[in-house]
Amino acid sequence: MIRTTLNWTVKNLKSMYDGKHTLQMDHPIQRQNLQWLDDRLKRSLLIHSILANYPVPPVYCLKEAISEKDYSYSILDGKQRLTTIFDFIDGRYPLDTETPSVTIDDTVYELGGKYFTDLDTECQQELLRFKFTIYGFEDADDDLIEEIFFRLNNSTPLSKPQKAMPLCGVENAKFIKSILSDRFFSEICQFSALQRRKSDDMCTLLQAMMLLDNRYEGYEFSSISADEIMMYAASIKNNYSEEQKNRLYDIIDYLEKVFPEKDKMLKKINIPIAMLAADTAMGDSYDPVKNLYRVGPMYFRQWFSYFFAECYEEYKQYCSSGSIKKEKTLKRIEIMGTSLVGYFELAEADTAEQEPSLSNEDAPADESALAEEGVSADESAVTEEAVSTNKSTSAEGDSSLEEPAPSDDSNPSTDADLVESDPTADEAENAVVKENADSHKDAGCASVAEDAASYTATDSEQTEFSEKTEAEDPPEELTQDTE
Repeated sequence: MIRTTLNWTVKNLKSMYDGKHTLQMDHPIQRQNLQWLDDRLKRSLLIHSILANYPVPPVYCLKEAISEKDYSYSILDGKQRLTTIFDFIDGRYPLDTETPSVTIDDTVYELGGKYFTDLDTECQQELLRFKFTIYGFEDADDDLIEEIFFRLNNSTPLSKPQKAMPLCGVENAKFIKSILSDRFFSEICQFSALQRRKSDDMCTLLQAMMLLDNRYEGYEFSSISADEIMMYAASIKNNYSEEQKNRLYDIIDYLEKVFPEKDKMLKKINIPIAMLAADTAMGDSYDPVKNLYRVGPMYFRQWFSYFFAECYEEYKQYCSSGSIKKEKTLKRIEIMGTSLVGYFELAEADTAEQEPSLSNEDAPADESALAEEGVSADESAVTEEAVSTNKSTSAEGDSSLEEPAPSDDSNPSTDADLVESDPTADEAENAVVKENADSHKDAGCASVAEDAASYTATDSEQTEFSEKTEAEDPPEELTQDTE
């Protein structure tokens, strides 16, 4: 590593940032630019410190070649100081009225309440020609950069999630920032400005990642505290696979389909649990391109509203003091997961015996094929449930499965529409569906039939409820046919 001292004024730095774009503030390990936004006095005192010739901490940057003769400089430490000065020069805020006056060459100048353009010329010039102590690092690899950043900030009031960012490595830091910039975390989730400044959104995402790794990778955790999150962040450095990343991307994509706008229950304590529930609802054989899921986004949204209206009393017992403990976290996961499984009868579907599936020639495999036969995506529901039938009629039943049933645009399609089977098998199937629906009503949860998902016997070992993202609520006739 090579360290050099750079001799630049504020005016030079601002020109590099605004015009030449050779000064970068978005290195992956950097914090979000929200730390000083609501503290005008703190920002104002920095301006006063510069004008009064008080000591100001150095700025550290990474020097990287972008061509044979040109270099780019990424700020590692000093971002808040530089953006505070640049914003003031650009007229984005006035100095706080409590800002002290300053003496320059035996002349006293008032600063309180003034924008940059309101300052006396002497004060403007003093600010523009101020020189930070700037250190530039060359030939530094990611590990060294992370260590430098951690040491520089270890004695400053960084939150623990912010300190976790360099621990997880540069590549993972880029990935995490890309997730946080997506619509789900940036617009839909309920984070206050203070929570975002403390990087609580990052902490919440890391909690969800840790819980998913517990489910799929067997990662052991003792709590979901900030200290535990820092340990988890260090554990995934150079150890977070593309499969893990894609799963997380798909969960976020699914939740963005579920929630078209903010939901008041998507709070910090609920988001990781909801992400695990979404993972369960998507199933193992989901296809985000075709919008095919075990539980479609619209149905998941209906269940989510139902859960916090009808099941919240039990759930909230584990949201109070000590909610970061492993026992309470697992209990919240259990309660929400049990509700999801019961609402859609997923457990029964997973263990039910499978019937032969329709061949690709007989059953439309995608939306375009459905459209050709006059059946909408919502009417077909692209749903699957295993239904036990009379095996004594298997020979007749198997042959009947080879004949595609004619579609009728006037009625939603059900098993009877899509699969032509003998009356005995139909009666047995209808009895099973009706029995399941009745028993589910007694348990106080809406059944699959009540949510208007039609049933089609296929070779899948899961029950899938799917619909297009823009689909309207299912027609009432579908519920009547299923019951």
